[in-house]
Amino acid sequence: MTDRRSQSVVYADGSCLGNPGPGGWGVVIVKSDGSVYELSGFEQSTTNNRMEITAAIEALRAAPAGTELTLRSDSQYLVKTMTLGWRRRENLDLWRELDTEAGRHKVNWQWVRGHAGDPLNDRADELARSAALRQQSNDVSDSPAGASDDKIRDSPPAQPRPRSEAEVLQALRPLLREGETIRRCASCGRAFVVPAQAVDVLAYCSLAPCQLNARETTAARNK
Repeated sequence: MTDRRSQSVVYADGSCLGNPGPGGWGVVIVKSDGSVYELSGFEQSTTNNRMEITAAIEALRAAPAGTELTLRSDSQYLVKTMTLGWRRRENLDLWRELDTEAGRHKVNWQWVRGHAGDPLNDRADELARSAALRQQSNDVSDSPAGASDDKIRDSPPAQPRPRSEAEVLQALRPLLREGETIRRCASCGRAFVVPAQAVDVLAYCSLAPCQLNARETTAARNK
């Protein structure tokens, strides 16, 4: 039987500069011991609603299986779809992912009013907007506006821009094999692929420092 972990509070928010346009998501996780963990990411071309859903997916993906948590969002689209069964007409790929992640936890969905003085909701919004702005800056820097045709022809071939984590995950999800899912390491926060049946026990990736953290924590708990 899955252990129930101490309850956490999670704030998830999405942002989009244009609809569609460069987008970002931000997550603030407050654990039961008061420690705070932040996540953010961006996508090149997306919508605000997709970023709201993505923020919730990433928030739940970061929590160990069996966690009891309250997820707060200022998106009625997100919260009422999950609590009142609003009809899903768009973004079906993300709703499926969110259902999978929500099924691993006991989630209390709460709507909060945006920009109403809740510092943690404001922080999630700041993370999401900053991530969207980073993506927008990348898009601008990749297009040398004002350069003459001669200068462009004389320039050496541009090296491909390293893909962001959000772009990697977006490309990876359709390639997952049956029985695979994506988790976030509880130590380093990086995403990694794991067999779905192992999600209850693998909250840490295979990097040596993360495995050391996991095994020392387990050893201390078993003393």
